[in-house]
Amino acid sequence: MVSQLGRILDSALPDGLFMIPGVGVLIGDDEPIPDLLVCAGPVPWEERGIPAALVALAVEVDSRSTAAMDRRMKPDLYADGGIPNFWRIETNRFKGQLSSEEIPVLFAYALTDSGEYELVARCPAGRVAALNLPFDIAFDPASLRP
Repeated sequence: MVSQLGRILDSALPDGLFMIPGVGVLIGDDEPIPDLLVCAGPVPWEERGIPAALVALAVEVDSRSTAAMDRRMKPDLYADGGIPNFWRIETNRFKGQLSSEEIPVLFAYALTDSGEYELVARCPAGRVAALNLPFDIAFDPASLRP
């Protein structure tokens, strides 16, 4: 799913943005590693990770082993780092899943002025997610299935 989403993101990126898989984001003393990043600007590759100020979007694709971290801890870290957009893709049944929702489900969040993420889209498989943050993109989460 991560590879397929990476291809979808890469094909939709406007000039000036690029996608990077699995690289740490420098946020204070922390360095969480999202599944995918969309970044802007020149990246200082000699550093140990990507400065949070360069990240436009952090993406987590949940698995059973990382679900708690991806749902609770990482969003708080990304918000603390000022990352303007965060997506979480649920790949397994989850608490709060609607009976009509098919997996995977995309949750898209935008950082508010208060420094917290606000849900801007919830798109299950079978429905096209048409988003404009941090760039225009439309895809059905069902297309992420292997």
